Amino acid sequence: MVWIPLAILGVVPLVLAYFIVIRSVDRYAPEPWWVLFVCFAWGAVGAVILSILVSVVGEGALVAALNPEDTSAGQKLVNNTAATFMAPLVEEPAKALGLLAIYLFASRRVDETHGPLAGMVYGGIIGLGFTLTEDILYIVEAGKELGGTGFFGVFFVRTVLLGFGHATFTALTGLGLGLWVTMSDPWRWAMPVLGLAGGMLIHAGRNLFGSFLEMEGAGVIMILLLHGLVMALFFALLVWLALRDRQRVMTGLQGVVGDLISREEYDRIINPWMLVPGWNVFNLWGLPGGYSAIREKQLSCFRLAFIRHRALNEPPSRTDPPVLDPVELEAITAIREANARGVYLAAGPTPPTGPPIIH
Repeated sequence: MVWIPLAILGVVPLVLAYFIVIRSVDRYAPEPWWVLFVCFAWGAVGAVILSILVSVVGEGALVAALNPEDTSAGQKLVNNTAATFMAPLVEEPAKALGLLAIYLFASRRVDETHGPLAGMVYGGIIGLGFTLTEDILYIVEAGKELGGTGFFGVFFVRTVLLGFGHATFTALTGLGLGLWVTMSDPWRWAMPVLGLAGGMLIHAGRNLFGSFLEMEGAGVIMILLLHGLVMALFFALLVWLALRDRQRVMTGLQGVVGDLISREEYDRIINPWMLVPGWNVFNLWGLPGGYSAIREKQLSCFRLAFIRHRALNEPPSRTDPPVLDPVELEAITAIREANARGVYLAAGPTPPTGPPIIH
């Protein structure tokens, strides 16, 4: 039983660190912590239980088809086939159900709240939850069968080297759902399917190298090469989407500098260092008003920026007079109230506190 607490002590801190890294990229429109924890819980519990139940039925069918005489060679073929083909077909849709629930029940599906970046973050967090449970199970089993060598070997390969694996698989499904929300042409309906298929394909490729090619020699090299390539693309895409959000913030706040916020506050809001985990906390700490109030004002600025950016890109109406979006009015009011309380995002000249203006 000693392997269970050891596995928990080893896996949990690393998975939580990966959680913070993925969540920190969604800097400008961060999702509520409780939503992310629900995603994590679905990956760690719901998706795992569903995958196990379906896998039991699937493996029974594979045994009947590939190993009716119950030979050791036949069992090996069943195990390799299940890992390569059945696991991706079962586990990726199971994880995707959590993503689908978020998008179907979202009260406001717009690009700044449930777009491609948010979808990748949701999917990544669900994948990390799945990793937490699956890695603990595999590591404990290795400890029971092979002792300390097997325990630490599986821990190093699965959690240290390949710990982002499931996060990248499910992030592709999230990307597809995020594109479905934001696109307007008929191809939008194909995006979730393509995202899910991409995740299953990469998952199958990794498992292929670890099953039929064995976890040694060429198999390990191919797994690491594939994982390295996917990781590079995953984080490159996350950073690109985050920089795209930053550009939208810059555009959306152009009309309020000197009115709602000062130039010094604007410069801090759009600082590219915002994407570095921990930098924003350090940057805001100690400013007038207290960290919580300052962060809330910053988030109100982001909400206002996204709404105004969207308004700038919507087709103009020839008849309707300009009106304030309810969320826009709410953000403006929150920023005005923060200014009146002396809450500022930077030291320097303070902005006026007059009535909101429709630009």
